[in-house]
Amino acid sequence: MPSTFVPSPILWCLAAFLCGSIPFGLLLVKLAGKGDVRAHGSGNIGATNVSRVGGKALGIITLLLDIAKGFLPIFLAKKAGLSVDMLALMSLAAVLGHVFTPWLKFQGGKGVATALGVILAADATMILLPMGTFLFVLWLTRHVSLGSILAAAMVPVQLVLAHDAHRPVEALLGRGPAPVLPWAALALLVIWKHRENILRLQAGTESKLWGAKKEDAHV
Repeated sequence: MPSTFVPSPILWCLAAFLCGSIPFGLLLVKLAGKGDVRAHGSGNIGATNVSRVGGKALGIITLLLDIAKGFLPIFLAKKAGLSVDMLALMSLAAVLGHVFTPWLKFQGGKGVATALGVILAADATMILLPMGTFLFVLWLTRHVSLGSILAAAMVPVQLVLAHDAHRPVEALLGRGPAPVLPWAALALLVIWKHRENILRLQAGTESKLWGAKKEDAHV
């Protein structure tokens, strides 16, 4: 009987990285004839800047595609029966691919939408506290960046607060700190990518989601 080829952990993580590295925002804006999204606003390739440069429709499509490229590899890995350890590592790899995409000289986006995708695929319950935090902060301040920073910080907190013994997160926590570390690294990565936003928030010069001029946006 011929043996079945099973991809190694390195190949799974590489696949997640490459999937996450697809710069959908840049491609969509160029295809729409709007030029290089990196030359406008914050210079970011994410959905918020795309919406300012190419319109809300392109921004929404970019958001969905950036979520999907994080969701797909983790979903497939989960269906293949990979462990929570591997799902955590692959999730980090997918976000690293978006943040350090090799197609743009390792200069990518901030990883928020892709992080949302990997969390939804790994364990959708992990999104409750981060998403609630994001929506509340956005409603309160209109700062997408601040909402994203605090939402990222809530990811490891959500892991710690998971109490249901039947949930994958609880099983993950019960196996020691190793599977938790990639999620903590993912959160720190997203926060680090917002370091310039943090400085502008401290200075009171950070643009808000609505009411800001296109070229003055920094998200």
